[in-house]
Amino acid sequence: GFRLICSNQEKVLTYTEVHVKNGEHKRVILPDGTSVTLNAGSYLRYPREFITDVRRIEMNGEAFFEVKKATEWPFIVETEHMHIQVTGTRFNVKSYPEEEIVHTTLVEGAVTVTGPENKIHTFRLLPSQQFSLDKLTGQIEVKEVDTHLYTDWTEGMFVFRKQRLEEVMNTLARWYDIEVFYSGADVRDLRLSANLGRYDHIDTILGLIRAMDKVVVYRKGTVITFSLK
Repeated sequence: GFRLICSNQEKVLTYTEVHVKNGEHKRVILPDGTSVTLNAGSYLRYPREFITDVRRIEMNGEAFFEVKKATEWPFIVETEHMHIQVTGTRFNVKSYPEEEIVHTTLVEGAVTVTGPENKIHTFRLLPSQQFSLDKLTGQIEVKEVDTHLYTDWTEGMFVFRKQRLEEVMNTLARWYDIEVFYSGADVRDLRLSANLGRYDHIDTILGLIRAMDKVVVYRKGTVITFSLK
């Protein structure tokens, strides 16, 4: 057999895969100096060397990117439902397979978001804007947000502002490695606001939820059940 070799493609791309367990987060420096902070339960795949004309990486879960600026050398993040292209910028991507909503939140610089196989139009975000896609309905929204709500996890904080209990518990379940059950749809939709240190014990957080006086919280080991009062 023989191999065709293109002049600038003599090197074969080899990849590094990073899996972050529940209850952990991890910072990775990519070959171009880009910093990626990965949240609990996330996955990242990147080439050991960026030798093509784009810097392309794949991920699922949640990650905060600080991309080294290189105007002629686009950086592309591929998730199952979004492709994000940047040249140099700071942004957060959340795309967990088990969650209905995926989003990209821009802190600084500029990003362009498209859907997989370009099924959706391209959206160009300005700083403090967030692109979100509902995987079930296909509904897309671009809105101004307080970026701290979506990036403070990198500083060891959970910040929730009027978020659904189910959304809050999805995040906490990955960090504390717990299972959560709900005794009905209504309890999932309760809204919760809180600033929590992520190293607090889960019981501290359940205590705050109990103090809302709207739900009964029952914990047995690593299994937590919520029901309406």
